[in-house]
Formats: sequence, structure tokens, C-alpha cells
Amino acid sequence: MYSWARRLNDLLVLRGWSQAELARRAGVSKENVKKYCQGAVGQPRGDTIPHLADALDVHFVWLRDGVGPQWRRIPVVGYVGAGEQFHAVDDLSQGAGLDSVDFDLGGVDPIAVEVRGESMLPVYRPGDRLLCSRLAGSDESGFLGKDCVVKLTSGAGYVKRVVRSGTPGHYTLLSYAAEPIADVALEWAAPILWIKRAV
Repeated sequence: MYSWARRLNDLLVLRGWSQAELARRAGVSKENVKKYCQGAVGQPRGDTIPHLADALDVHFVWLRDGVGPQWRRIPVVGYVGAGEQFHAVDDLSQGAGLDSVDFDLGGVDPIAVEVRGESMLPVYRPGDRLLCSRLAGSDESGFLGKDCVVKLTSGAGYVKRVVRSGTPGHYTLLSYAAEPIADVALEWAAPILWIKRAV
């Protein structure tokens, strides 16, 4: 079993930190961090795990339970352009990166779907898995003009770009490689947050 203590120890190795360094960064006593790393404490009380997770820059639910995405921010390590070679700015030996991309799913209702068919090629390929947020789609401003997983009031579901149609409360669904689906009512729309490419 991959316990929270083991996840904590693995992160210390990955960061190159001592237990004392984690204690300093998290505002937790060194003695307690030692107990946590030894697995002597099943679950710390209060907001200790969120403090540890913040210091390690991981999601606290992942640290506590081992579920959901691990990282809150992903380092940007260089630049690349179409037809150009990759220009590395940082090799991540210290884990800093040039910048970072937020990957915080706090406050969303995440769902994942697997792509079938070719109507969204070349952007989404068959077998790609799309992580989406239904909460971000609860307000029209959260999904208009964005690629979303949508569920129509008829029950059908699609991966499409959502734009307004001429009828209030209805939308047109655009594809990259198929004809639009015009003037439909949506039960919900979940903007795409992340793509796991098919092998």
C-alpha cells in the first residue's frame, strides 16, 4: 500500500530536502515531521497535511489519500515553436523551472472522458483522455468559446467548441473536422483542463 508517509518520504527525496527543511517550510515541528515520515502517525490532526502539501507544492488530497492529481504547479522548462528546436532554460536540477503552470483543481467538479471518433482531429485524437471541470461550465462565461465536453438536454454527449446560436439558451457546437451541430440546448458543459494523450 502506498501510504501517505511513503508519499511524504518520496517527495522529500524528489525535492532533495531533509525532514528539518520540510518542517521549516511547512511550519511544523521537526519531531512531528520525523513521526510522519516513519509512519508513526496515521493522519495528523488539524491543518497539518495542507501545510505540508503547500510546502511541497502538491495537492493535499493526493498527499493525504493518494487520489487525484499530485502536482499543483507544473514547471515550464523552456520554449518550443513549430518547426523549431526546443530551447531548454532550466534542466530542473533544483526543481525551479523558468515559470510554472497552475494545475490546481480546487473548487472544480472534475470528470474525465476518453475520445472516440475523429471529429476533433487533429486537436483531440482517439484514445486521448480529457480532464474537464463541470463547475467551470456552470456559468456561460466559463464555457463560451472553449473546447468542452457537453451533455445535451437530449442526453447526447460530445467534445466540441461551444459558441452562441441565434436562439437564447441554445448553442452551436463546433468541430475541427466535422460539420457544426447547430442550435442545441445543453444540460451542462465542462471545459477541458488537461489532456492525457493516447499512446
